[in-house]
Order: sequence, then structure tokens, then C-alpha cells
Amino acid sequence: MERNRIKTANPRRRAFSILFMRFRNQQGVALILVLWVAVLLTAIVTEFAFSMRTEVNITRNFKEHQEAYYAALAGIEQAKIEIINAAKIYLNEDGILLLSEDENPPARKSRLNNAVFSYELIDEERKININSAGPQHLRYIFSDSGVEDAELDTIVDSILDWRDANDLHRLNGAEEDYYQSLSQPYSCKDGNFDTIEELLLVKGMNTEILYGSKKGGEQKYKGVADYLTAKSFNVINVNTAGRLVLEAWFGPAAAENIIAQRNAGPTIAPVTGMLNNAYFSVISTGKAGDVKRSIKAIIQRKSNKTIDIVYWNDNWHGPAPKPFDKGKQAEK
Repeated sequence: MERNRIKTANPRRRAFSILFMRFRNQQGVALILVLWVAVLLTAIVTEFAFSMRTEVNITRNFKEHQEAYYAALAGIEQAKIEIINAAKIYLNEDGILLLSEDENPPARKSRLNNAVFSYELIDEERKININSAGPQHLRYIFSDSGVEDAELDTIVDSILDWRDANDLHRLNGAEEDYYQSLSQPYSCKDGNFDTIEELLLVKGMNTEILYGSKKGGEQKYKGVADYLTAKSFNVINVNTAGRLVLEAWFGPAAAENIIAQRNAGPTIAPVTGMLNNAYFSVISTGKAGDVKRSIKAIIQRKSNKTIDIVYWNDNWHGPAPKPFDKGKQAEK
């Protein structure tokens, strides 16, 4: 009897064990499913949060770009007013360009809502016009920058070939045949330069020579962009030009006399009509948050106190012009 009872109980116990194991397996599967669902939901929520944060950043960045841009525009507009009302063109003792009788420099920075702006104002007549410069003027400027020998001959001749109307190249220059032989060919202009940046199209030129560069911790080229212009009255303003420009244009002895006179007394009388035909470059920078936008314009002031914008770049990334330091005007 006892043996039969044991035999009868074993199948039941076995069946219960099987059911229990199945239940535990089902619990394990459910737990795994729950974990997978949790992981999936976490990934979805994380992706959604990342997308929303990205959208917020894009929106804020766009807003700051717009605020910075319109702040830079405000700087251009303020510079226009200053140019229209100009009575003189000279430098104060700190080398800041002044356009009025007041020797205190105007506030060339301000706030516009959530952004700030500042602008630099430079008269183009302190530079040599590359469209009227002779080979001797060009050689003086480029050689001072660090350009030497054959490289100097190539650049000067090529600049003259670029702007003349004929297709005959000078000894070291270049005309249409050279530019058409390049891997990315283009035409020789055979006309005046419209901008200084156009120099980068000329044979022998590069950004290092134009803007300056350093090599091995030492300055290889000083850069020529601060001394040349494509927009000016074709005369040199002796009240604002630096020593290098004065020497290149008038010669070292005359430059010394001009600087001595400028240091000794009031501003030197400018060339008649200069103020009424003056060109000014303005670089205005707006800043909103971490975003900066710069606009460069060259503005011509006319005799009837009107202005023309002859150059405009509302996404300027080039270097700002270096203000002339009157205290160091004995240096080149």
C-alpha cells in the first residue's frame, strides 16, 4: 500500500514541478520583455530630448546670428552718419581717425537690444591706390613686406599686366596665356582692380603676402593689405598716412618732413576736394551671445554730403585694418 501511495504521489509532484518551472520561465520572459521595453523607451526619450535640445540650440543660434548681423548693420549706419557730417580728416594723438573739430574720439560702439556692436573707420586716402601706383611704389611696399628678388619682380610686373588694357606681358609678368594655362583657368582682367582681394588672382600673389604670415615664430611677410587700396581719391592724405606710404609715395626725405610737421602742430591742409571725394572703409562687428558677425563696407563721401557704398561684404572674415599708431609713426 505504501509503495502504491508513493507511486501515485510521484506523478503529481512531477506535474506540479513542471507547472512551477513553466511559470518561472514565463516570469523570466516577462521580465526580459519589460527590460527591453524600458531600454527602448529610454532610447526614445533620450533621442527626443536630444532632438529638442538640438532644435532649441539651432533656434537660439539663428536668433543670435540675426541679432549679431543687425547689430553690425547698426554700426554701418552710425558710421554713415559720421562720414556725412565729416568736417576734417585727421588723427588724434592716439592715432584714432577723427572727422570733426572735436578732438575726443566718438563712441564707435554701442548696444542694440541683446547685442553689442563696434566699428572701425579708416580713410582709404592713407593708402596707395593700386590702380595708379607706379612700379617704384609697388616695389617699395612689397619689398618692405618681405618680398624679395625674383618673387618681387614677378608680382610687380604681373600687377601692372593685370590692370593694363593690352595683352603684352612684361618681362616677369603674366597675361591671358598664363592664366588660361592654370589647372583652373580664368581670364586676365586687363582693367582696374575693384578690390584689394583681387590681388590674390595675380601671378605670384597669395594670402601670406597680402595679409602677412609667420614662419618658425618669425614674421615672413608683414602683409601689404593695410597700405594698398582700390578705392581712393588718387592722392595721399598726409594727415593720416603712415611712414611707409609716405616714403613710397614722396620719398624718405619728404616723408620725414611731413611727419615732423604733423607732430609739431595742427593738421596739414589737405588737398582741395579731398573731403568731398573721400573714401572710407568701415568694418562693423556685431556680437550676440557667442556669435559674431562682421560687415565690411567702403563708402564714398560726395560733395553734396551724400554717400555711395562702393564695396559691400556682409560676411567679412578678413583681418580688420590696423589702426595707425601716431606714437610709432617713425616705424615702417
